[in-house]
Amino acid sequence: MAAGLSAQAQAMPASIPLVDIGALYGNDPAAKMAVAAKIGAACDDIGFFYAVNHNVSTEVIDRALGAVDRFFSLPDEEKLRVECDRNNRGYRKVGDTVHANGKASARDSFDLGFPVTADDPEVKAGTPLYAPNNWPDTPGFREAVETYYGETYKLGMKILEGFALYLGKPEDFFTRHFTKPVADMVINHYLGAKGLHISDQASGPHTDHGIVTILWQDMLGGLEVMGKDGEWMSVTPLRGSYVINIGELMKRWTNGRFKATVHRVVHLQDKSRYSMPLFCNPNFRTMVDPRDLGVSDADAKYPPVMSGDFLMSRFKATRKLWGAEDKAIVSNDDKLIEKAVD
Repeated sequence: MAAGLSAQAQAMPASIPLVDIGALYGNDPAAKMAVAAKIGAACDDIGFFYAVNHNVSTEVIDRALGAVDRFFSLPDEEKLRVECDRNNRGYRKVGDTVHANGKASARDSFDLGFPVTADDPEVKAGTPLYAPNNWPDTPGFREAVETYYGETYKLGMKILEGFALYLGKPEDFFTRHFTKPVADMVINHYLGAKGLHISDQASGPHTDHGIVTILWQDMLGGLEVMGKDGEWMSVTPLRGSYVINIGELMKRWTNGRFKATVHRVVHLQDKSRYSMPLFCNPNFRTMVDPRDLGVSDADAKYPPVMSGDFLMSRFKATRKLWGAEDKAIVSNDDKLIEKAVD
């Protein structure tokens, strides 16, 4: 059973569009172009939209959520048996992520990525961000989460096809760079309000690092996006939907045309909250250059950058595991600059 159609009847913030993407799975070029136009308009405007009719079944989502809940209910010492490494594989304890305001996020997480084996050439060469996933022994966890990852990844590729059509390129313009992608999923477990210290936050204001984020959020809510007026607006949970948003790397690739919008999570309920974003990023050595999309040298706002290098620079700025606790972050024309703390 495909999930998503019921969301169309629900109320939503006027400035976060809802797009039925079902036609992207079909063979009608005109219908695909019509969907791509709606996706592109949302990305040009605010960089966020709801996707419905996305072909990720409710059964797959529910099985993953059940497995995730069982894992995060384990004692800390059990979860730390699969503690996260610098390739973003495994369990990250509370406080690992810090944002530009200097505060740690009040959540723990489980990270996984595109499946590779220990004998993969990139793994053997020591290429950053390539590693086998670090699975716990929790019964059913790997099967449920791996299946969920695969289905969500397929959705991400459909969104990328929509981007390409909107930007006047062949349908595989982006997806051809995703043969062995740095496509990490972060399963976030936000603490109930009584578990927070007064200085804690669920997830502070930030933009995402990469190309596009494919987010499933539970029905508790808490995601907020900064509007053009500088005010926060709620991204109301819509049952059966995914929230899609643009990251900084895609903003660069489109020369600033697609918007990477600041967002945060405010979670004040005394219940655990879950979200499962998949950060779709291309192969490590993909060169991201706005000139590829027809931008002239004179009009290009960003120089070419290797995708993997850019992602690592962002991890170093936001994750303690990558050294963020020793940095101060300032913003300069949407570029993160690391500045040593005296």
